[in-house]
Amino acid sequence: MSMRIKRIWRFLASTVLGLLGFSSCEWLGIGLCMYGEPHADFKAIGTVSDETGKPIEGIRVAVQQHRHYENSESVIYDQNDWYDNDTLFTDSKGRYELVRSVFSAPNRVTVVFEDIDGGENGGEFEKAEANPKVTQTKKGDKNWYNGAFQAEADVVMHKVK
Repeated sequence: MSMRIKRIWRFLASTVLGLLGFSSCEWLGIGLCMYGEPHADFKAIGTVSDETGKPIEGIRVAVQQHRHYENSESVIYDQNDWYDNDTLFTDSKGRYELVRSVFSAPNRVTVVFEDIDGGENGGEFEKAEANPKVTQTKKGDKNWYNGAFQAEADVVMHKVK
């Protein structure tokens, strides 16, 4: 008799757990139940040089990502994100690279270049901005992963007159 009670208990437990949602939601017609959040890989790369083509070291590079959402026919939401660690500096070859995982792929990117070291590293340069095209480099998995995206901006900075 105890074996029969165990079988009944297992049947009831699995039925109750299934009804509580510890199964797939696909049969309800609302798609799969997935945990987590949408995300994408994002990379901003490029080089900074002066008018003669010489790379400039120590230029502060800040990457701003813009996303445009259409929540409904009447509501449009624009989001501009500055991240805490969005600022980096060019290396001795004038290169910069920002790699991060983002909530969703940006529609547009603005990259701001600023000389903050004064006369060091070749002189004083005027502030510059670039709006590189964002291209998809890897397809998403049609679930939470939206793929990989890249923005590349090579900039020539002009000396302060």
